[in-house]
Amino acid sequence: MSSDLAIVIPVYKKEFLPEALESIKRQTDQRFTAYIGDDASPHDLTSIIKDLQLPDNFRYHRFNENIGQHSLVKQWKRCLNLTRGEKWIWLFSDDDIADRNCVSSFYSSKDINPGFDVYRFNTIKIDEDGNLIRKNIFPKTVNSSRFLNIKLNYDQESYVVESIFSRAAYERVGGFPDLPLAWATDDMFWAKIATETGIYTVENAFVSWRYSGSNISSRKEAGTGKIKLKASRIFVRWIYSEKKLLSELEPADLPIKWYIRQIKNLRKNLNIFEQISAVAKISIHSWKSWFYFAQLLKNESRFAGWLKRF
Repeated sequence: MSSDLAIVIPVYKKEFLPEALESIKRQTDQRFTAYIGDDASPHDLTSIIKDLQLPDNFRYHRFNENIGQHSLVKQWKRCLNLTRGEKWIWLFSDDDIADRNCVSSFYSSKDINPGFDVYRFNTIKIDEDGNLIRKNIFPKTVNSSRFLNIKLNYDQESYVVESIFSRAAYERVGGFPDLPLAWATDDMFWAKIATETGIYTVENAFVSWRYSGSNISSRKEAGTGKIKLKASRIFVRWIYSEKKLLSELEPADLPIKWYIRQIKNLRKNLNIFEQISAVAKISIHSWKSWFYFAQLLKNESRFAGWLKRF
């Protein structure tokens, strides 16, 4: 069956792979080709995939070299290179779950509301056992600045697996930015790709994004915090280079406030000198970075907490 949609699934982990692939296999609308790119996993994913008895519109390829350990974005890109020119691309994952009607809802939304470069699904954040953590509901349409206002203010979360994007727009912006650990890569990509037509939210179909101990968002090992902050700085610097986009953010120093919150979230992996260095590296954009960091230290200090009791 020919189709305009490529579902690209970079795979490495085995724990939730059957559930992820089954969610694509059971789509009520089969107008897609699924491309599975095995990043030289140490697990026997070939046997897992064989046992699933996937239909003919699934194609599996095992790469000889594991490059995801060095760059997740490079792994995504070489998986995208497996595709055959489909007009639309959905970058999925090896541990998330799509509702049965995601593909059909995408086609319906595109037919009824054409002209967008990105069609996204609202998401359900789940834990390792599939239990609900939160729902993320976006407006019907958003442009780049509204998307960033929602994300940087922490009003909603979003993930790379939630959106189907046009190949033409992907090529126009030069693909996914290769940020360390792919941290904030999706946020920067959606902001770049949505500049011309915006993002349309597909109704009545959800993607469940799994927050587990094995994905990047939950990684806590030594050194990870510094790498994530480096990626965050690249993202913030890009926003400051986009003057029109920056002028539409509320408050005006929203990128700095978001960056300081990143430090707050990563503090357990950073010593105080690393935190100060991280603030210094971003302070060229706004002196308020020091002000917000001082507030963070005050609010987080044990002494301040003790004083609040009186």
